[in-house]
Amino acid sequence: MFLWLTLGLCFAVGASTAEPNKTHVVANVTHVEPNGTHVAASRTHATPIDPNASPKGNQVRPFFVFGDSLVDNGNNNFLITTAKANKPPYGIDSLTHQPTGRFSNGLNIPDVISEYIGSEPTLPYLSPELKGEKLLVGANFASAGVGILNDTGFQFVNILRMPLQLEYFKEYQQRLSNKIGEKRAKELVNQALVLISLGGNDFVNNYFLYPFSVRSQEASLSDYVRYLISEYRKILVKLYELGARRVIVMGSGPLGCAPAERAQHSVTGDCATDLQAASALFEPQLTEMINHLNTEYHGNVFIAANTQLMHHDMISDPQAYGFVTSKTACCGIGPFNGLFTCSPLANLCPNRDEYVFWDAYHPTERASRLIVQQIMNGTHNYMKPMNLSLSKSCQDGFRVCKDHIAFEIRPNELVEMNEASLLSLPVDFITRIESKSNTNQQTENSHRAFFVFGDSLVDNGNNNFLATTARADSPPYGIDYPTHRPTGRFSNGLNIPDIIGQHIGVDPLLPYLSPELKDEKLLNGANFASAGIGILNDTGVQFINIIRMPSQLSDFETYQKRVSDLVGVEKTKKLVNEALVLITCGGNDFVNNYFLIPNSIRSIQYKLPDYVPFLISEYEKILMRLYELGARKVLVTGTGPLGCAPAILALHSKQGECANELQQAANLFNPQLVDMVTALNKKLGGDIFVTANTNYMHLNFINDPKAFGFETSKDACCGQGPYNGLGLCTPLSSLCENRDAYVFWDGYHPSERANRIIVDEIFNGIKYVEPMNLSTFMALDSKRLSP
Repeated sequence: MFLWLTLGLCFAVGASTAEPNKTHVVANVTHVEPNGTHVAASRTHATPIDPNASPKGNQVRPFFVFGDSLVDNGNNNFLITTAKANKPPYGIDSLTHQPTGRFSNGLNIPDVISEYIGSEPTLPYLSPELKGEKLLVGANFASAGVGILNDTGFQFVNILRMPLQLEYFKEYQQRLSNKIGEKRAKELVNQALVLISLGGNDFVNNYFLYPFSVRSQEASLSDYVRYLISEYRKILVKLYELGARRVIVMGSGPLGCAPAERAQHSVTGDCATDLQAASALFEPQLTEMINHLNTEYHGNVFIAANTQLMHHDMISDPQAYGFVTSKTACCGIGPFNGLFTCSPLANLCPNRDEYVFWDAYHPTERASRLIVQQIMNGTHNYMKPMNLSLSKSCQDGFRVCKDHIAFEIRPNELVEMNEASLLSLPVDFITRIESKSNTNQQTENSHRAFFVFGDSLVDNGNNNFLATTARADSPPYGIDYPTHRPTGRFSNGLNIPDIIGQHIGVDPLLPYLSPELKDEKLLNGANFASAGIGILNDTGVQFINIIRMPSQLSDFETYQKRVSDLVGVEKTKKLVNEALVLITCGGNDFVNNYFLIPNSIRSIQYKLPDYVPFLISEYEKILMRLYELGARKVLVTGTGPLGCAPAILALHSKQGECANELQQAANLFNPQLVDMVTALNKKLGGDIFVTANTNYMHLNFINDPKAFGFETSKDACCGQGPYNGLGLCTPLSSLCENRDAYVFWDGYHPSERANRIIVDEIFNGIKYVEPMNLSTFMALDSKRLSP
């Protein structure tokens, strides 16, 4: 969980609550650090905005930002105020390594959102550079220290409070109209994405600023929260009146857990109770207010990001997300580095990516990236009524292929739009989504069976029941599983099917060979996978007794007969049709076949470029057989980066470089798999199969493990020899202490933490899942499942 607070500087202040001056004083900008816009701009390749074009397809929409220090891109650099981030080491990880006015070590939340939507970073509205064509990109009106209320942050004196930010938005539109005309300016504003972040300062820098503050004497906390919500509503209504039609509204976050609050209110590092109570009251009321406002406007104009709930796990368990600490700030002084803001004299951590908090109140760039990932891809629990990834993907009422969306206006009547997205859909189209969203959510979360086929990446223990060497039945396999015992999974804990099961609400699947798989447990589904198998029957011959694909498919047929005996033929057919199916094949056909020994039979028969199409053609037969057996929602994963596993490095690498031939194989296989699946879907007349390019998913954290919170992607956690890559993990192997720091658990298989990242990408990713991610894939089926 991350803190969504704003500037929290503490000053000795009087009790005066006089209305702050609504004018601002411009500082001598010749002595102000650069605002940093060019710093962030070089990180994204934005599509230029054509002032004469209508906002369709890939045309980038403007982006407007309002609020506080979480989203301020440097407006306060142009003001005479203490609420600035214009001194080192702010901006230490920007490309110029200079302060930019952002309260971050690098990029902040708006910058990362800009990367997602393909826009240039927004310039501060007060920047003299915001003119000409740059007006078309949008603008950032945010100002550190502001709140919902005008008396919030009064100690900072000269900041852009919300009435002034909204006035500047009106002024901006007039400037835009002068450039491109009133009609076109109105259209651009209507189609723009808007982000607003408010609320934290109204507690930290107002109600709880000092004992017996004016606001705390005027109202109880519960009454104060209701008052804040009513005032926030007025701001959102004003945004709507000014033309905003797509607005992300960020909540306050876990206020009491910032290093600043721990430093002032905690001896043991606990979160501040009063501020946490404020968050717990504020977030749900904000969501409820937005729901009512959307109903009033007959459309989903506003999207609520529940940042309190969204990041609770990350604050509570930072190591699970690759952080070292969520209590101590990277930069600061005093307990938890939580006193005052970051300065040239403050303590500074060497690795910012290990810290949730950059300074006493604000997230690091890495934390901001994870926050935005939730905004883009988070579930309905955190993003209501939908997440922002709909700008790239889809939601209920859409039929999505890569290049088009068909929107259902009336039952069975579809309108197609090229490269459509949430951001480009007319507002009257968006209004039709919410009426179905509650039904969708209920259906999405209803029980489905889950079936798994494939190799050791997804085997839950079938090989434990076979006489084979391809087993994971000895410690320390399973060391981090709930029982801390081997389970047959080739993992320190959970594997990919387990984590997918968690996402869809299914109990961990029993191996098909398990005697426990009977009666009601059959209705959950089954795992048919067997370590060592491949697409081809001659793959893994050295393991002798494994369940090759024809046998797995035959077992699936037998399973259906067993379920039919239990619930009848029709219910069985329905259960199988509605189930999610996962299949993982291909890696062993290279590692344990083509490249197993020099001059293997298959390598003599085929050159690698010919072998891959042969594999793909055989894989297609397997997928067709799954379809014939009733599978209608099938996730097909690729091979992964074959040449980069520790086992391959140990055999083929002197300096840790990936093995070229095996990487070439992966690079040939995965795109052809996508092409085959695309053609198969077309042939079958629907999106039956989804492909996950696990090669690229893996490569991201293999190439830059530290960016994902890992220490190494070359050494296995458990093994022996170079890179711990020789043989499987055994009781006599070298074993790492912190499995979460390793990409690979053993010579070939990911750690549980790596599996979680892979599954998150499968569910929420945009780039590596075709034709859509699994969250979308499951949502699209909801209409057929709903009563």
